This record gives sequence, structure tokens and C-alpha cells, in this order.
Amino acid sequence: MKELQRYLLLEFPVKLKALKARSKRQFGEMSVIEMLDHLRKAFLLSYNETQAEITSPEEQLPKLQAFLASDKPIRPGAKAPKVYGEIPANKEDFEEMKYLLLKEMVAMLAYFDKHPDFTKVHPIFGELNVEQWLQMHKKHTEHHLRQFGIE
Repeated sequence: MKELQRYLLLEFPVKLKALKARSKRQFGEMSVIEMLDHLRKAFLLSYNETQAEITSPEEQLPKLQAFLASDKPIRPGAKAPKVYGEIPANKEDFEEMKYLLLKEMVAMLAYFDKHPDFTKVHPIFGELNVEQWLQMHKKHTEHHLRQFGIE
């Protein structure tokens, strides 16, 4: 789990710094600002009071959770869960959005640190523990960085 925390605290911010307001989208439909807000929402949804329903068939959950622990990337074209629409969008300027994203990530990590036995439902992957949430965020941030050409 420390490796996942290390990625989010040390590697992800460096990669995020390489992202520019004018970075060209390689796939998908989101603008850079929309993608940053999407990631902010993902961090927030992983620990706040918003509840999600599982949309994946129950028999697929073990396979989906195994995917989180694998090295396989999220495929381009994957759709955001509908629960993201329940969080108000934020349309700040580019640098402010990066700041708000990192602020939400740090708040999530602090919450997970204080609540190591925390679990919460992810609409696609089902009931996740802290380590699984961190795995999901690593995959998710890597996916969206690749969306804008950041490896």
C-alpha cells in the first residue's frame, strides 16, 4: 500500500506538472480542465458521504477487482460512472484546478490514513477497501494522464 501512496504523493504530482493547459487530447472527449475536475471528483467520491450503487453484475466483481490489482491499464473509451454527475462541476482556471485536484487527493489520503479499515462501494468495482481504492486511483490517474500524452 505504501507504494500506491508513494505514487500518488510523489510521482503523480510530477506527472501532473508536465500537463499543460494546451495539452492535446490523444483519446476521449474531455478537455484538460474537465479531466482535472473528473479526477478531483474521483478522489472525493472515494471517501465522502455520496453513496453509489454497484452497476456491474455481482458475478463479475471478483474479476473486476483482480483487474485493479493487475498491471493492465484502463482502456480508452471507458465511461465515467453516473455518480460523478452528483458532484458539482468546478470550472476554475487550469492552475487552480490542478491545485484543487491535489488538495482533494491529500484530503483522501489523510482520511484513509485515519481510517485504515474503511470500505466504500465503487459503482463499477464494488465494495473496495483502502488499498483497492488506491489501486483504482493509480490506474485512473495514469489513464487520464495518457489521455493527454503524459506517460
